[in-house]
Amino acid sequence: MGAVLVKNADRMMTSANLLREGIELTFADGCRGVVPFADVPEARESQNVVRMELPNPYELILHTKLGETLALPWDFARHYCDASYRPRVEAIALAGRQAIGARIRQLRESAGLTQEALARAASIGRVTLVRLENGEQSPRYETIASLARALERPIQELLAGPGVA
Repeated sequence: MGAVLVKNADRMMTSANLLREGIELTFADGCRGVVPFADVPEARESQNVVRMELPNPYELILHTKLGETLALPWDFARHYCDASYRPRVEAIALAGRQAIGARIRQLRESAGLTQEALARAASIGRVTLVRLENGEQSPRYETIASLARALERPIQELLAGPGVA
């Protein structure tokens, strides 16, 4: 039987160590990696960091010589420790964009609207609507709200489908 880990151990930072080239982080599931200072431009190098703290398992706080306080959230740091993390998250994001796009297209077609007509009614560009429907672009909240008004549907229906409260 393998080790049993606390739920969401992959999100919990357990230690941070300041190195010359970056910040070494360890997660509760044992993954370890280094966030290079090149990716934390506010800190630039280890000499600029005067103090680090892990106030909770989900963020690392850096204090710099210039008096800045920088928060590094767990999800920013995780992909430096686990090469499979970023592709998994990007796949989930793509699936979400495609699902919202499919719902927008379905609602537009059931309303008998062309892309041009819906875009005009929602005060967005037709190209933006095409990108949304194809899952190539994430909609801003204002865009979702405009589309919902133009389609005379609740916002929740665009985000989660019909019958969702």
